[in-house]
Amino acid sequence: MKRLILGLAVSVGLCVSCGQPGPSAPYLTRRAYAPTGRTVTVDLEARDVRWEVGPSAIYNAWTYNGTIPGPTIEATAGDTIVVRLTNRSAHPVSVHTHLVDFAQSEDGADAPSIAMPGQTVSVTWFTRHAGVVPYHDHASEQGVRRGLHGALVLHAPDEAPAMEQVVVLSDLDQTAFEQLPGVVNPRTGMIPDGGTYRGEHQYMHVINGRAYEDSIPLFRGQVGRLSRWRVVSIGVEAHTWHIHGHRWLDAAGELTDNIQLAPGMYNTFEVTPSRAGNWMVHCHFPNHMAGGMMARFEVTP
Repeated sequence: MKRLILGLAVSVGLCVSCGQPGPSAPYLTRRAYAPTGRTVTVDLEARDVRWEVGPSAIYNAWTYNGTIPGPTIEATAGDTIVVRLTNRSAHPVSVHTHLVDFAQSEDGADAPSIAMPGQTVSVTWFTRHAGVVPYHDHASEQGVRRGLHGALVLHAPDEAPAMEQVVVLSDLDQTAFEQLPGVVNPRTGMIPDGGTYRGEHQYMHVINGRAYEDSIPLFRGQVGRLSRWRVVSIGVEAHTWHIHGHRWLDAAGELTDNIQLAPGMYNTFEVTPSRAGNWMVHCHFPNHMAGGMMARFEVTP
């Protein structure tokens, strides 16, 4: 998934290895970091594109920078972020995020922070806390589900080095697909070649904009190296995030290998893998697995 290097997320969970609790990472606190004096500028462009969710599964998407999700925005807690949003689409768009400070006139819900077709608007976010949160459209009821969303990662200045895993769980509108495997294309009257027909819920629930193991890029880890997971749920349904063969402590200090996230929620946790393998990761709602939320976490020795 494409990233913009820029630092926020509410982080919960403690690092564990083989079920043994590790020390709390600094970003797992409510600490507010002092302003860094740095300003990071991000350019987003709203574009309508044909997005390949999987082989022969083509979605009429609304996007930031042409992808679902939009580019991961990265900064350090304490940075100021200026987002310049140019609207190259056929409908109003905006950009809104969570847990940062901004003027009410720049929150993406009202004018003047909504960009009409052909317009450019700028919003300024003042960050203080570390973690991950979503950023998303607030100008249209359809925007998020059509693809206008992404992850904002705010690094703690003193966080430990880790293999970073960014996960965006979202739900697509099946009526907005141009074509699906095994389904007659309404434009051509033909069933598309390629792809695998997967039933009623196919390609509706996605991980980082893709569906099923044959399309979702591998998450990668290594035995003994800290793996930091930043998980965002954005869409219309609740999801879980389950990692086979691994476990961590949640905010209440309970051992877990599965978290639940309502739409608009987010979670950061750490795991140090102790066993190599090609481990399954997925949402645990059965129809969401059937709809595409199944991927792999490849841990090398």
